[in-house]
Amino acid sequence: MTLTQSLEKCPYCRETIAAGATRCKHCHASLVENGNNAAFGSKYNTFRTGFLCGILFTLILVVLGYLHFSAGN
Repeated sequence: MTLTQSLEKCPYCRETIAAGATRCKHCHASLVENGNNAAFGSKYNTFRTGFLCGILFTLILVVLGYLHFSAGN
C-alpha cells in the first residue's frame, strides 16, 4: 500500500485525510455513517441556527438604532 492509496478527501471540506478516519482533522466533521447521515444534518442545523441568530441580532440592532435616533429629535 502506498501513501496516496491510504489518503482520501473529506466529503465536507475536501481536504486530504487518512482513509478510514472517523473525524476530519480540518473541519472536525464526523465521517461515521449512521444510516441517516447525521453528520450532514448536524452541520446544516448548526449553520441554520447561527444564520437565524445573526438575522435576529441585526434586527435588534436596527430597532435599537432607530429608537436611539428617533428619541433625540
